[in-house]
Amino acid sequence: MGNLKRKLAEFTVTTFRYREGRFFKRLRRSALGFLLKNMGRSVIVGPATFVTEPENIEIGNNVSIQQFCLISGYGGVKIGNDVSIAVGTKIFSSTHPYDNPGAKIREGKLIKKAVKIGDDVWIGANVIILPGVKIGSGVVVGAGSVVTKDLDDNCVYAGVPAKLIKRRF
Repeated sequence: MGNLKRKLAEFTVTTFRYREGRFFKRLRRSALGFLLKNMGRSVIVGPATFVTEPENIEIGNNVSIQQFCLISGYGGVKIGNDVSIAVGTKIFSSTHPYDNPGAKIREGKLIKKAVKIGDDVWIGANVIILPGVKIGSGVVVGAGSVVTKDLDDNCVYAGVPAKLIKRRF
């Protein structure tokens, strides 16, 4: 019976991925709540959001994930409480090995690297978060940034790669 529920939840997420409106937001949230490792209260998942390996993803309370986002959970993703993720953000938690000249990159086994996002974080539109990154609490990441390294608490970052712009307080 558990496998049937999982298949139904996967079907629901896939079938109604592009539908807008309150009903479909609730439907996506409910189905994802069944698939994810953990999902808090008051989570909004916008249309056209893709989630892979949902069993490795944890989402806290009061989280907003807007449309056209991608969360790749292969290596594990943990999103804290009160997080806003803007349109088009991509979070990757795995990478390819590329340090062996005798092996083809695409044939190497994926390397898992967990991503952790703290509490009270605002991630701007079209941000890319690379594997193994830890984003501290109270962080703002400017639109279009590429996060390649850990980000300290209560700071504003922007750019490619994301660099410290200023401290919030």
